[in-house]
Amino acid sequence: MAEKEREKLFRKTFGEQLTLRDTLKSVLIPCYDMSSCAPFLFSRADAVEMDGYDFKMMDVCAATSARPAVEVRSVDGRTKLMAVDGGIAMNNPTAAAITHVLNNKQEFPFCNDVEDLLVVSLGNGESEFGNLSPSGCLRIAGEGASDLVDQAVSMAFGQSRATNYVRVQANGIISKMHGGPQKSNGKNKNKIDMLALTEEMLSQKNVESILFQGKKMVKSTNVEKLEMFSGELIKEQERRKTCILPTVVLKQTSSSSPSRTSFATTLSMSSSCN
Repeated sequence: MAEKEREKLFRKTFGEQLTLRDTLKSVLIPCYDMSSCAPFLFSRADAVEMDGYDFKMMDVCAATSARPAVEVRSVDGRTKLMAVDGGIAMNNPTAAAITHVLNNKQEFPFCNDVEDLLVVSLGNGESEFGNLSPSGCLRIAGEGASDLVDQAVSMAFGQSRATNYVRVQANGIISKMHGGPQKSNGKNKNKIDMLALTEEMLSQKNVESILFQGKKMVKSTNVEKLEMFSGELIKEQERRKTCILPTVVLKQTSSSSPSRTSFATTLSMSSSCN
Protein backbone atom coordinates (compact mmCIF):
# COMPACT_ATOMS: atom_id res chain seq x y z
CA MET A 1 0.00 0.00 0.00
CA ALA A 2 1.37 3.40 -0.99
CA GLU A 3 2.26 5.95 1.69
CA LYS A 4 -0.58 8.32 0.77
CA GLU A 5 -3.09 5.46 0.80
CA ARG A 6 -1.94 4.39 4.27
CA GLU A 7 -2.18 7.96 5.54
CA LYS A 8 -5.71 8.26 4.16
CA LEU A 9 -6.71 4.95 5.75
CA PHE A 10 -5.29 5.87 9.17
CA ARG A 11 -6.93 9.30 9.07
CA LYS A 12 -10.29 7.76 8.14
CA THR A 13 -10.01 5.09 10.85
CA PHE A 14 -8.77 7.17 13.78
CA GLY A 15 -9.57 10.76 12.84
CA GLU A 16 -7.55 13.81 13.84
CA GLN A 17 -8.30 13.83 17.57
CA LEU A 18 -7.81 10.27 18.85
CA THR A 19 -4.50 9.87 20.72
CA LEU A 20 -2.68 7.20 22.72
CA ARG A 21 -4.38 8.45 25.88
CA ASP A 22 -7.77 7.58 24.42
CA THR A 23 -7.03 3.88 23.94
CA LEU A 24 -9.17 1.59 26.09
CA LYS A 25 -6.40 -0.95 26.73
CA SER A 26 -2.69 -0.76 27.40
CA VAL A 27 -0.82 -0.55 24.11
CA LEU A 28 2.85 -0.78 23.21
CA ILE A 29 3.69 -0.06 19.56
CA PRO A 30 7.28 -0.04 18.21
CA CYS A 31 9.04 2.06 15.62
CA TYR A 32 12.65 3.03 14.98
CA ASP A 33 13.65 6.66 15.46
CA MET A 34 16.23 7.70 12.87
CA SER A 35 17.02 10.95 14.69
CA SER A 36 18.20 9.17 17.85
CA CYS A 37 19.24 5.90 16.16
CA ALA A 38 17.22 3.93 18.70
CA PRO A 39 14.00 1.92 18.97
CA PHE A 40 11.02 3.87 20.26
CA LEU A 41 7.91 2.42 21.90
CA PHE A 42 4.61 4.29 21.81
CA SER A 43 3.02 3.56 25.18
CA ARG A 44 -0.35 4.50 26.62
CA ALA A 45 1.18 4.46 30.11
CA ASP A 46 3.75 7.08 29.12
CA ALA A 47 1.20 9.12 27.18
CA VAL A 48 -1.01 9.42 30.26
CA GLU A 49 1.89 10.62 32.40
CA MET A 50 3.64 12.97 29.97
CA ASP A 51 2.23 15.16 27.22
CA GLY A 52 5.52 14.78 25.37
CA TYR A 53 4.79 11.09 24.80
CA ASP A 54 1.18 11.38 23.68
CA PHE A 55 0.79 11.01 19.91
CA LYS A 56 -2.16 10.94 17.55
CA MET A 57 -3.11 7.35 16.75
CA MET A 58 -3.00 7.99 13.02
CA ASP A 59 0.62 9.15 13.45
CA VAL A 60 1.46 6.12 15.61
CA CYS A 61 0.19 3.77 12.90
CA ALA A 62 2.06 5.71 10.23
CA ALA A 63 5.27 5.54 12.27
CA THR A 64 5.18 1.81 12.99
CA SER A 65 4.65 0.97 9.31
CA ALA A 66 6.66 3.77 7.67
CA ARG A 67 8.93 3.04 4.70
CA PRO A 68 10.54 5.49 4.03
CA ALA A 69 10.79 7.46 7.27
CA VAL A 70 8.06 9.88 8.32
CA GLU A 71 8.25 12.74 10.81
CA VAL A 72 5.78 12.57 13.69
CA ARG A 73 5.38 14.89 16.66
CA SER A 74 3.72 14.51 20.03
CA VAL A 75 0.44 16.36 20.54
CA ASP A 76 2.25 19.14 22.42
CA GLY A 77 4.94 19.33 19.73
CA ARG A 78 7.81 18.75 22.17
CA THR A 79 8.86 15.28 21.00
CA LYS A 80 9.82 14.76 17.37
CA LEU A 81 10.58 11.41 15.77
CA MET A 82 11.89 10.51 12.34
CA ALA A 83 10.19 7.14 12.41
CA VAL A 84 10.50 4.04 10.27
CA ASP A 85 8.89 0.59 10.42
CA GLY A 86 9.12 -0.94 13.90
CA GLY A 87 10.06 -4.27 12.39
CA ILE A 88 13.48 -2.94 11.40
CA ALA A 89 14.84 -2.91 14.95
CA MET A 90 12.12 -4.73 16.90
CA ASN A 91 10.67 -7.38 14.62
CA ASN A 92 9.68 -9.39 17.69
CA PRO A 93 8.54 -7.00 20.47
CA THR A 94 7.46 -9.80 22.82
CA ALA A 95 10.28 -9.28 25.32
CA ALA A 96 9.62 -5.53 25.43
CA ALA A 97 5.91 -6.14 26.10
CA ILE A 98 6.65 -8.62 28.91
CA THR A 99 9.16 -6.26 30.53
CA HIS A 100 6.68 -3.40 30.24
CA VAL A 101 4.01 -5.35 32.10
CA LEU A 102 6.32 -6.72 34.81
CA ASN A 103 7.71 -3.24 35.54
CA ASN A 104 4.40 -1.38 35.36
CA LYS A 105 3.09 -2.12 38.86
CA GLN A 106 0.59 0.73 38.78
CA GLU A 107 -1.40 -0.81 35.94
CA PHE A 108 -0.55 -4.48 36.60
CA PRO A 109 -0.28 -4.66 40.41
CA PHE A 110 -0.66 -8.44 40.70
CA CYS A 111 1.70 -9.45 37.92
CA ASN A 112 4.89 -10.54 39.67
CA ASP A 113 6.40 -13.13 37.35
CA VAL A 114 6.04 -14.65 33.89
CA GLU A 115 3.87 -17.36 35.43
CA ASP A 116 1.20 -14.67 35.83
CA LEU A 117 1.20 -14.01 32.07
CA LEU A 118 -0.43 -15.62 29.05
CA VAL A 119 1.49 -14.57 25.94
CA VAL A 120 0.64 -15.19 22.29
CA SER A 121 3.42 -14.12 19.91
CA LEU A 122 2.51 -13.92 16.20
CA GLY A 123 5.45 -13.94 13.80
CA ASN A 124 5.69 -12.37 10.36
CA GLY A 125 6.58 -15.61 8.62
CA GLU A 126 10.02 -17.04 7.93
CA SER A 127 11.74 -16.66 4.58
CA GLU A 128 13.19 -19.43 2.46
CA PHE A 129 16.72 -18.37 1.54
CA GLY A 130 18.44 -19.32 -1.67
CA ASN A 131 21.66 -17.47 -2.37
CA LEU A 132 23.02 -15.05 0.22
CA SER A 133 22.33 -11.77 -1.52
CA PRO A 134 22.63 -8.52 0.49
CA SER A 135 18.85 -8.40 0.95
CA GLY A 136 18.86 -12.06 1.98
CA CYS A 137 21.52 -11.38 4.61
CA LEU A 138 19.43 -8.54 6.00
CA ARG A 139 16.41 -10.84 6.27
CA ILE A 140 18.53 -13.46 8.02
CA ALA A 141 19.71 -10.83 10.51
CA GLY A 142 16.17 -9.65 11.20
CA GLU A 143 14.66 -13.10 11.51
CA GLY A 144 17.63 -14.27 13.58
CA ALA A 145 17.03 -11.44 16.05
CA SER A 146 13.34 -12.37 16.24
CA ASP A 147 14.17 -16.02 16.85
CA LEU A 148 16.65 -15.09 19.58
CA VAL A 149 13.92 -13.12 21.38
CA ASP A 150 11.59 -16.10 20.99
CA GLN A 151 14.18 -18.46 22.47
CA ALA A 152 14.98 -16.15 25.38
CA VAL A 153 11.31 -15.59 26.21
CA SER A 154 10.62 -19.31 25.97
CA MET A 155 13.42 -20.06 28.44
CA ALA A 156 12.22 -17.28 30.76
CA PHE A 157 8.87 -19.05 31.06
CA GLY A 158 10.67 -22.24 32.09
CA GLN A 159 8.34 -25.13 32.86
CA SER A 160 5.27 -22.99 32.17
CA ARG A 161 6.24 -22.19 28.58
CA ALA A 162 4.03 -24.99 27.26
CA THR A 163 0.93 -23.47 28.88
CA ASN A 164 1.68 -19.76 29.25
CA TYR A 165 3.56 -18.93 26.05
CA VAL A 166 2.96 -19.78 22.42
CA ARG A 167 4.76 -18.52 19.34
CA VAL A 168 3.12 -18.89 15.93
CA GLN A 169 5.55 -18.48 13.05
CA ALA A 170 4.52 -19.42 9.52
CA ASN A 171 7.16 -21.30 7.52
CA GLY A 172 7.51 -20.61 3.80
CA ILE A 173 4.66 -18.11 3.73
CA ILE A 174 6.73 -15.10 2.66
CA SER A 175 7.88 -16.72 -0.57
CA LYS A 176 4.30 -17.71 -1.36
CA MET A 177 3.12 -14.15 -0.76
CA HIS A 178 5.44 -13.09 -3.57
CA GLY A 179 4.61 -15.99 -5.85
CA GLY A 180 1.12 -17.28 -5.02
CA PRO A 181 -1.48 -18.50 -4.30
CA GLN A 182 -3.42 -15.71 -5.96
CA LYS A 183 -7.03 -14.88 -6.62
CA SER A 184 -8.26 -14.25 -10.13
CA ASN A 185 -11.51 -12.34 -10.08
CA GLY A 186 -11.68 -9.09 -12.03
CA LYS A 187 -10.02 -6.20 -10.25
CA ASN A 188 -8.39 -8.50 -7.68
CA LYS A 189 -6.90 -10.96 -10.16
CA ASN A 190 -3.39 -10.42 -8.76
CA LYS A 191 -4.44 -10.21 -5.12
CA ILE A 192 -2.83 -12.67 -2.72
CA ASP A 193 -5.32 -15.16 -1.27
CA MET A 194 -4.59 -14.30 2.36
CA LEU A 195 -7.31 -16.63 3.64
CA ALA A 196 -5.65 -19.62 1.99
CA LEU A 197 -2.25 -18.61 3.38
CA THR A 198 -3.72 -18.16 6.85
CA GLU A 199 -5.34 -21.58 6.78
CA GLU A 200 -2.05 -23.13 5.67
CA MET A 201 -0.18 -21.36 8.47
CA LEU A 202 -2.67 -22.56 11.08
CA SER A 203 -2.44 -26.14 9.84
CA GLN A 204 1.36 -26.24 10.20
CA LYS A 205 2.96 -28.01 13.15
CA ASN A 206 3.86 -25.62 15.94
CA VAL A 207 7.57 -25.00 16.53
CA GLU A 208 9.01 -24.36 19.99
CA SER A 209 12.36 -22.68 20.60
CA ILE A 210 14.97 -23.52 23.22
CA LEU A 211 17.72 -21.01 23.94
CA PHE A 212 20.98 -21.99 22.18
CA GLN A 213 19.47 -25.38 21.35
CA GLY A 214 17.55 -24.51 18.22
CA LYS A 215 13.94 -25.42 17.57
CA LYS A 216 11.79 -28.49 17.83
CA MET A 217 8.53 -29.36 16.12
CA VAL A 218 5.73 -30.42 18.46
CA LYS A 219 2.76 -32.67 17.79
CA SER A 220 0.19 -29.87 17.99
CA THR A 221 -0.60 -27.64 15.03
CA ASN A 222 -0.69 -23.87 15.34
CA VAL A 223 -4.48 -23.84 15.42
CA GLU A 224 -4.54 -26.51 18.14
CA LYS A 225 -2.11 -24.45 20.21
CA LEU A 226 -4.26 -21.35 19.78
CA GLU A 227 -7.41 -23.27 20.70
CA MET A 228 -5.71 -24.50 23.87
CA PHE A 229 -4.68 -20.96 24.67
CA SER A 230 -8.21 -19.72 24.06
CA GLY A 231 -9.38 -22.17 26.70
CA GLU A 232 -6.87 -20.75 29.18
CA LEU A 233 -8.05 -17.22 28.42
CA ILE A 234 -11.67 -18.22 29.04
CA LYS A 235 -10.68 -19.72 32.40
CA GLU A 236 -8.84 -16.52 33.30
CA GLN A 237 -11.85 -14.42 32.31
CA GLU A 238 -14.11 -16.52 34.52
CA ARG A 239 -11.65 -16.24 37.40
CA ARG A 240 -11.60 -12.46 37.10
CA LYS A 241 -15.39 -12.34 37.42
CA THR A 242 -15.10 -13.75 40.94
CA CYS A 243 -12.12 -11.62 41.95
CA ILE A 244 -12.86 -8.55 44.08
CA LEU A 245 -9.75 -6.62 43.06
CA PRO A 246 -9.15 -5.65 39.41
CA THR A 247 -6.27 -7.43 37.69
CA VAL A 248 -5.50 -4.45 35.45
CA VAL A 249 -5.85 -0.83 36.61
CA LEU A 250 -5.43 1.55 33.69
CA LYS A 251 -3.89 4.86 34.61
CA GLN A 252 -6.06 7.90 34.07
CA THR A 253 -5.03 11.33 32.86
CA SER A 254 -4.06 13.59 35.73
CA SER A 255 -3.01 17.21 35.96
CA SER A 256 -0.19 16.20 38.27
CA SER A 257 3.05 14.64 37.03
CA PRO A 258 3.59 11.31 38.82
CA SER A 259 6.81 9.38 38.49
CA ARG A 260 6.93 7.31 35.32
CA THR A 261 6.11 3.64 35.88
CA SER A 262 6.33 2.49 32.28
CA PHE A 263 9.37 0.76 30.87
CA ALA A 264 8.73 1.89 27.31
CA THR A 265 10.38 5.26 27.01
CA THR A 266 13.54 4.27 28.84
CA LEU A 267 14.59 2.85 25.48
CA SER A 268 14.27 6.17 23.76
CA MET A 269 14.80 9.08 26.13
CA SER A 270 17.34 10.47 23.67
CA SER A 271 14.66 11.09 21.04
CA SER A 272 14.59 14.61 19.70
CA CYS A 273 12.75 17.09 21.91
CA ASN A 274 12.25 20.71 20.97
